Amino acid sequence: MKTLKTTANGVCSAIHRTKGLLRTMSQAVLALLLLVACKKENDRNPLLAYEVALDAFVVDLQAHPLDSTGLSNRVRDYLAAQSPSFFGATVALLDSAGKVYYSPYWYRLNDTLAMKNLADSAYKIDEQAWLRMPVDSGYAIWTKPYFDAGGGEVWMRTRAVPVIMNNEIVAVATTDVKVQ
Repeated sequence: MKTLKTTANGVCSAIHRTKGLLRTMSQAVLALLLLVACKKENDRNPLLAYEVALDAFVVDLQAHPLDSTGLSNRVRDYLAAQSPSFFGATVALLDSAGKVYYSPYWYRLNDTLAMKNLADSAYKIDEQAWLRMPVDSGYAIWTKPYFDAGGGEVWMRTRAVPVIMNNEIVAVATTDVKVQ
């Protein structure tokens, strides 16, 4: 009887080790499948990395008070944390009439980051498609390629996402990608 009990305990231990090994292997296979699926999705949508990064930034903007104090630093830090393929970024703050009153634009200039305020009358920010489309529709958009005269001074595409607080669009956050 003792031998049978010892054998049974040994078999049970082996089964538990095997189940643990199978669980670990299945988790590894699942992780590999997710990695392959994400790579395939990224191959189909090369702009996905920009969308994910900007959407996460918008969530952070919505979670913390949004005003002109410290906003420039937040935009700079967001851009600095991204790969060099992220050319520029801004958050355009809107007043109660839906007009931009502050928009610190950080962009890559040679090997450094530079800043300008796009809420300049010469830039005509309230007429820019990258601002108007998400404000008017309430949805995130990608612009068609355009030359950003007065902003980054390069050909680019812009991902623009409305920042919504209390069911109201209070800002538009962007990421720019250079195009050839």
